[in-house]
Amino acid sequence: MRRARARRNLPEIELTPLVDVLFMLIIFFVLTAVFSEPLLPVNLPGATGERVSGKSFTVSIDREGGLFSGDRALTREQAIERTLASFREGKRIIVAADREVPYGFVVSFLDALRSAGVDSAGLLVDPGVER
Repeated sequence: MRRARARRNLPEIELTPLVDVLFMLIIFFVLTAVFSEPLLPVNLPGATGERVSGKSFTVSIDREGGLFSGDRALTREQAIERTLASFREGKRIIVAADREVPYGFVVSFLDALRSAGVDSAGLLVDPGVER
């Protein structure tokens, strides 16, 4: 007599938890990419400009004249040292100054950068603000 062979069912993989995990990872990476370089709330002056691509280093100047890299406060000397180091690494230098900062303060900071060896720095503007 032949014995009936029991059919083995292959184990099935539930895809729902895998899709949930994948979705959470996508959300995590999108949010970390958006918030990777926090900027201070600086009211930028209005002007026309062009987008710059590539790696950059941003120095923010708030309305009281404080210098920041991201959300970290810097002294003038620290800001110049970090900016020079980033410039030597090939990063573009961007200065994001609040529109209420005195013009002379921004010019003196840019002059100090040029004296330290940074021969090219851009100013961050907001094209949506009226001039």
